[in-house]
Formats: sequence, structure tokens, C-alpha cells
Amino acid sequence: MEQQSQSFKFSITLSDARITGTEVHYFVLCPRKLWWFSHGMEQENSSGNMGAENVTMGQLVHRDSYPSKTKKEILIDDLLRIDFTEGGEVHEIKKSRGAHKATLYQLLYYLYYLKREKGLVKSGIIDYPKQRRRETVELTDEYEREIEELLVQARAVKERNTPPDISQPLPICKKCAYEDLCWG
Repeated sequence: MEQQSQSFKFSITLSDARITGTEVHYFVLCPRKLWWFSHGMEQENSSGNMGAENVTMGQLVHRDSYPSKTKKEILIDDLLRIDFTEGGEVHEIKKSRGAHKATLYQLLYYLYYLKREKGLVKSGIIDYPKQRRRETVELTDEYEREIEELLVQARAVKERNTPPDISQPLPICKKCAYEDLCWG
């Protein structure tokens, strides 16, 4: 299956590209974070750092929210982990809007993947249960082009031998589990 956009074309299927939703999220936050993660440095599972604490809190919100949903964490093609679906919509649960852009593109990637690989798509919802907020997300043509470009860039980061350069710390660095690897 070949996908095209104005600036490049995919020559492999999305499932062959092996980019996960977490990797899309990390790439949007910081390409360096994606590089560390994709090269086996899973710092967010280490105790004693702010990033690990944030992940644990997010896992608790995910686990304890929507207890009536019996089918949570739906694994698709051993690649995407959808929090849950309801009424044809994909739901992504987050503890806060702190990484909104990364969350938005993670959900857009899920919608894009499901449309391209499975012929399914309606819309998605980002759920913030602690704030009792929901945000509906629609996959537009413009978002599809952005996702295609993002996937090419993320794949290039994953294939690098060294992490991408960053000239100075980003605002998210203080809460990142990889801060010591980048700046320590």
C-alpha cells in the first residue's frame, strides 16, 4: 500500500514503519527523547526521577478512570495501544493538558493509522478525567499531511546513530526522565 503527500511518498506500509503512538508522542515533545527511548533507554520506568513519577501518576489515572469500560488498552497490529473506543471514536486518556500538542498528534496518528491500514476512522477524543474535560479531534487533510511528515522525521530520528542535537534545555526537560542523559 503506498501513501502519498505533496512532499514525499511512503513506500512501505505504516505497520512496517513500526512507529508507535508513544514514539509519536515523544517525538513531538522532543526528538531526543524519542531517540533515547527507541534505543532501549526506558528511563521512565526508573524510580527516583520526576519523569517516572509523572508516568506512574498517568498510569493510575488511566487505570482508575472509566471503570465501566471493560475493553481498555486495545492493542492493534502489535503497534498501537488504544485506551478505549466508544461509538466509533478512539479515546486517549491523559492526566493533564501539560503535553497537549504531543497528545493531539498521538491521537491523530491513531486516527490516521486506522484510516490507512484498516479503513476505519470517525474521530477521537482526548479525555482528561481529573479535569472532567474532553476534546474532540477530527482527522483533516491538513492533519494527515502533518502526520505523514512527522512519521518520516520520527523514523529518521530513530535510525540515527547518535541523539539529535539540542542547543539548550527545553521547558519540558525539568520533568523529563531523560534529563540527566541529555544535560547531566
